[in-house]
Amino acid sequence: MTTAPAASPSHARRRTAALLLIQFVTMWAAFFILAPAINWPASLDEPPAVILPLILDQSGAVFAGYLSYLIHALALIPLAILLRDALRLDGAMGRAVVTLGVLAGFAKALGIVRWLFLMPGLAAAYTDPAATPATKDAIAVVYEAFNAYAGGVGELLGVGLFAGIWTIVISVAVLRQGWTVIGYAGLGAAVLLLSTLLSVVGIESPVMLTLSGILWQFWTLALAITIWRKA
Repeated sequence: MTTAPAASPSHARRRTAALLLIQFVTMWAAFFILAPAINWPASLDEPPAVILPLILDQSGAVFAGYLSYLIHALALIPLAILLRDALRLDGAMGRAVVTLGVLAGFAKALGIVRWLFLMPGLAAAYTDPAATPATKDAIAVVYEAFNAYAGGVGELLGVGLFAGIWTIVISVAVLRQGWTVIGYAGLGAAVLLLSTLLSVVGIESPVMLTLSGILWQFWTLALAITIWRKA
């Protein structure tokens, strides 16, 4: 009985680079769809009376944008496995790359799916002409509570904690392979991601949150290019 041969290192690296590019493109596609439609991500801080009618009015763009964002998040799950293979990681480091990548993707996805299923329903109920002030107040409470919960899971755990530590592990791995620039750039991006966890103790900076996300995305693009070239 024979087993199928394992994918060559070059093939594994090309697949990894391709998936890194997919998550990069889908993230920016989400931004360019949602930003003009609902002033995303600034609109996340808007009260229910402002954002819920806007969600209903721009329902098509909201669905398309958040679907693209969800694909970006879910891509991190297989990407974690591909990175382990492409970088030839084994032992504790290999397990860490897979575990943290899966947790980051899953947590981010949990935070995103509310915009595809829950929020459109709340928007329709809130803007219903038959809705009473008491009904609208109740919907607003549900919106804010679920936003705080799912947003915390997606942004604090998914982006800040899991993706931050994941980036550190990957950066250390590429530094060991002699990829100095991409390794140190990754460590810098990871520090910025982890800094967003300070919001737990009331230290928040919208600029830092935005900057950390942008720099991390461009680090993944640079990592994709580097891995492809090494293939």
